[in-house]
Amino acid sequence: MNVYTNNIVTAAVAFPFIAFAITVPYMIYQYRKFGSIPWLRTIIVYSFVFYLMCAYFLVILPLPDDRSAVVAYAATPQLFPFNFVREFLAQTTFNAGDPSTWLATLRDPYVYEAIFNVLLLTPLGMYLRYYFRRTWWQTLLIGFSVTLFFELSQLTGLWGVYAHPYRLFDVDDLMLNTLGAMVGFWIVGPALRLLPDIRLVNEEAREAGMRASATKRGLSFFIDVFVAQTLSSIVIGGFGTAGLESVARSQGISWGLVSMSVDFLFYLLCFVIVPVITKGQTPGQMILKLRIVRPDASPARWYQYLARYGFLYALVLAPLLALNGIVSLDPSRMPEMGMLASVIADHRAALVVCWIALMCAWALSLIVRAIRSAVKKRPFVMLNGILSATRVMTDEAVGVERDRKNPLDVDEVSALESLIEEGGTPLSELMERAGIAVADEVRAWVPDPAPVVVLAGSGNNGGDGWVCARALAEAGYKTTLVTPDIAERMKAEPARSTALAVFSSASENDLPLSVLVAPDADVLADALDDAMAIVDAILGTGFSGTELREPYAGWIRAANRRRFEGSRGKGRGFHRKRRFERADHDRARRSLPRKVKDAPFAVAVDVPSGLSAQTGALARPTFVADATVTMLAYKPGLVKPQATRYTGTIELARLVDTAPYTARLREACGDR
Repeated sequence: MNVYTNNIVTAAVAFPFIAFAITVPYMIYQYRKFGSIPWLRTIIVYSFVFYLMCAYFLVILPLPDDRSAVVAYAATPQLFPFNFVREFLAQTTFNAGDPSTWLATLRDPYVYEAIFNVLLLTPLGMYLRYYFRRTWWQTLLIGFSVTLFFELSQLTGLWGVYAHPYRLFDVDDLMLNTLGAMVGFWIVGPALRLLPDIRLVNEEAREAGMRASATKRGLSFFIDVFVAQTLSSIVIGGFGTAGLESVARSQGISWGLVSMSVDFLFYLLCFVIVPVITKGQTPGQMILKLRIVRPDASPARWYQYLARYGFLYALVLAPLLALNGIVSLDPSRMPEMGMLASVIADHRAALVVCWIALMCAWALSLIVRAIRSAVKKRPFVMLNGILSATRVMTDEAVGVERDRKNPLDVDEVSALESLIEEGGTPLSELMERAGIAVADEVRAWVPDPAPVVVLAGSGNNGGDGWVCARALAEAGYKTTLVTPDIAERMKAEPARSTALAVFSSASENDLPLSVLVAPDADVLADALDDAMAIVDAILGTGFSGTELREPYAGWIRAANRRRFEGSRGKGRGFHRKRRFERADHDRARRSLPRKVKDAPFAVAVDVPSGLSAQTGALARPTFVADATVTMLAYKPGLVKPQATRYTGTIELARLVDTAPYTARLREACGDR
């Protein structure tokens, strides 16, 4: 057992070096894929790396002292399945009917080595199922491949490093290790309901990734400095190899000045010239998907890039130059210096201490501002950004901000739909894509098939809801669609045709989709109590008014009640007063109650029902969403301050490439 312990200790000693080596690549990968680095994912990744190191060291260590060493027992592979069972029965006194032999059996090498071989890959199976979301057969294949790699490493003498095998290739190890991976897969199954869903962690990381955090910006700056300094060092080294250094010195030119000039040129290239070419991205920002823009997210100009990084380096270098000046003053030359220089020379030690204190305070202020920025989810602002009138944003946030700055009126959206239809994409196809976009949003936040309620109106917004319900049912979600009337009586097209097609498809394919036509309050409440997600596809962009008519008003109040007060089961038998039955939430214009822990994820299609897409006015009641999937373009009402509490996160589903149609629409509006 000491051998095993020593191998794990070796892995623990080597792990910090491996962790340091993978940190920057890991951060770059996370920022590119998700936009942020969730702590849970990071802990899992680094623990997985540590586990792999331990497993590999346990397999290959200890190493032979001599490359040509011959290990007799490892010379011939063991290719007979279950050989350890035969050896165990032949060499032990185990008797199942004699309890006195049981403890001794557990101490037998054949037994504890077999148990160890099972345990070796048990964590791998757990990681594969929980973190990597692998199926059982994928876990089986990966587990077998990993143990085959281990055994072949032993058979080949660590892939040729040693002349002869120094550990035994054993087919029993292949079977037991693979069994261990499957044991880990089965063990973690019951825990999946208790552990945070890694897919939800990823979605939350994407949401957080909309911000250009201080860490992300710091990493991009580090990459830029590394690129500039590396290129500069290569060029300076090339100059030195070509003999230019001796030529420069013979001409009385300082080689240090030449080096500084080359450094300056490459820093100018990375921080000014490249951003001009790429429209706001340094090399590091291109890697991490960041961009320098003006405060309103519009493109910055070349002189703003120069000012931004010129001020930054001035602010960084000025204190260093001041420190160098203080330290380099020669007290012996005080008669030749001015009064100020003499004072500085006399109090040099005190000034250095003050300089250090000032720099520490400045560094501390940066850390505090970075933490406040992360906690309050606000931009991390630096002085050079203020002076140059620029800011750093993620590419995605720039796109969202520009879309928000240029919303389309409701009439313009209708005209845009007509132009798209003229371009060859019928409205029925747009409805299909819109419904699928909403279903994808639900699946992102409710990854495992679970009960979903879709509230569908009688217009084309309701048609989007029908498509969404079918897409979720096809993915295995138990979906309940609530509609005011049967599909045949819907008047709006293509909503009517779409609803009929969905209903027919659900029947033919036996999809888990049920339709409630004008349900009473108790039936609707029961459906909402079980739901893990609610989709609001009741009213679309054409709504305006102050009061909703029935049954839609009742549906929305029931959905909001479920969100803020929980399921009815929590209050049954206690005659609990319900604020939402008295419509108190409709009067709470400035704030809304905190939603309950088991509240279903609420998604609004295009615009929350009750919210005017044109003006942002709120009707009674208004659906409260966690996310709103709006189609084609932002609408003015969605970006009004009072709308934020009801829309939640706004996701823009373009459905088609709207740029050419929007340009034609703008031209037509300009002509008028």
